[in-house]
Amino acid sequence: MKTLHHFLAVACALFVVDIGSRADDQIRTYTVPKEHPTALAAQDAAAPSAASDIPVNAAPVHFTLPSGWQQLAPDGVRLVNIAVPGLDANAATVAITSFPGQVGTEYDNVNRWRGQLGLQPVTGTDIASETLIVDGTEAKLYDISGATARTIVVVDRRDGATWFIKMNGDLGTVTGAKPAFIDFVKSLHFAAPASAAVVAATADGAPDATSPRWSVPSNWSKTEPGPMIYKSFSVGDNAGNSGVITVSFFPGDVGGDLANVNRWRKQMELSEVEDIHLNGLTETIDVTGGKGLLVDFTGGGSKAGKRLVAAIVPHGDNTWFYKLVGDNALVATEKDGFVNFVKNVQYP
Repeated sequence: MKTLHHFLAVACALFVVDIGSRADDQIRTYTVPKEHPTALAAQDAAAPSAASDIPVNAAPVHFTLPSGWQQLAPDGVRLVNIAVPGLDANAATVAITSFPGQVGTEYDNVNRWRGQLGLQPVTGTDIASETLIVDGTEAKLYDISGATARTIVVVDRRDGATWFIKMNGDLGTVTGAKPAFIDFVKSLHFAAPASAAVVAATADGAPDATSPRWSVPSNWSKTEPGPMIYKSFSVGDNAGNSGVITVSFFPGDVGGDLANVNRWRKQMELSEVEDIHLNGLTETIDVTGGKGLLVDFTGGGSKAGKRLVAAIVPHGDNTWFYKLVGDNALVATEKDGFVNFVKNVQYP
């Protein structure tokens, strides 16, 4: 049994129910439950690599919503998507996302946001930020203006996770809404992470009763996990072919089977599919305590010669993701061992 290390992932699920057409000016306070079925916005937070799987654990959050802000339908993998009305109904949006660990450097994040506004990257000591206290923690606020748009992002690191609270949109709308946005951010109150979200290890490195147990094939080598990855391994053969195995888990259904299958298809440069085609591209496998879904894709475009085999395994309130990606020949050799590994994981 491979050693398991501590893993903690916390994310925020925020909902808004007041619409801008109401005439009253009331400010409402909301308490959000622990679980949330949708996933969060990688594109607006960490821009994780193609090897990354989506989102993290939701925790109870209390907040006060400014009047007129409106909940939007889920967008992509966003956990929170709020409209801030201005010149039109969706002149600006607020998104809240969270990822385990420290996601990128300050320069990486700021220059990504600058690039989204059509601005050149900054270097050296050119990054400007303000300190903001969010629920007792020092956070950083970045305010970036382009020719016609503006982005304000608060980055808050707490409980082993990085939170991104981002308002983006029309320059005038964001400028006018900044005071309300800051009040909104200051109103956030984070409850303690749920103990069920913690996968711990004992002091001597042996897994405890809350950790999954598995038998890793002897030719897999443990590697350092990237953002949003619980565990990762590498594998190779004598012909120089190589592959990577990743394991992730998140609360809820993380957008559902179709969204996850299409995410993997895009990673392999394949076209997305409709729900009616899902059964023809997947197979059901028996796993501990239930059923899992298995996909097997050969890449297109620049991913020709590559292959992805991945499994989606619901367990309790979480969904586990297992993925093997690598050279065609290597994946063909390793697929049976990978599937057997997935089938035999013992969950806490």
